[in-house]
Formats: sequence, C-alpha cells, structure tokens
Amino acid sequence: MKNWNKTGKIKAIILGLLALSNLLLPIENQEQPGLAMILISLVFGSIAIPLIAKFNESVLSREIIKPSWNDNPLTLKRPLSFFHFGSFFFLTVGLSVTLGTGIKFQTLSYYGLTSTSFGLGILIGIWLTLKWSKTKI
Repeated sequence: MKNWNKTGKIKAIILGLLALSNLLLPIENQEQPGLAMILISLVFGSIAIPLIAKFNESVLSREIIKPSWNDNPLTLKRPLSFFHFGSFFFLTVGLSVTLGTGIKFQTLSYYGLTSTSFGLGILIGIWLTLKWSKTKI
C-alpha cells in the first residue's frame, strides 16, 4: 500500500466498497448453477484472455506487458491492465458474496463460487499470456 499511486488507491476503494456491500447484503441462492458452471468459468477465463490478448497484440498493435496494481485499467494501450483489475473485481465480489451468504443464510453461494472461479481463470489467462508472448517486464 505504501507504493500505490492514486489509481491503485481508487481501485482499492472501489473493491473495498464492493466487498462490504456484498458481505452485508448478500444475495440468496435461487437456482444453483452447479459445479459445471464453476469449472466452465475457470476454463473460459483461462482460454479467452490469451486469445483476446493475442488479437490485441497482432491486429490492434497493443502492448502486452505485465500488469501492475498501479496501472490504469481504462487505458486501451495495455489491455492486460483491464483484465488484471477485472480479475480482482470478480475475486472480490465472489469471495464477499460467498462469505456473506455463508454468514447470513448458512449456505454455500454458487454465484460467489462461479465469480471467484472466473476471477482465478482470468489470472491464469494473464499468466499464460505473459508466459507465451514476448513480454516486456
């Protein structure tokens, strides 16, 4: 936190407010998507991000560099920064919904688990993209 710039602090505040609201007011499970949806979101995030990044690099001539917490996610020049923040968004929402549902309703939230799984899939996709492409670190 000591090395965060203004963008990093704003992103942390946004994620903190999302986590707090989902923790205090979780949604009640109405229909359970099941384990298949959780795994599909993990695999989709892991496959889609490298494909999107390759398209951005080759067709749109965007930079594929390792994202940092201080990067602006709305910058079109570096698309991995957007996906990096998006992964933390899904992880924060998923974990807070799962925890809030567990506390309030004493049950497991499959929506929260699916969101968490998608966030992990995006992080895996970013890792694969950086591993497979010629990155500037």
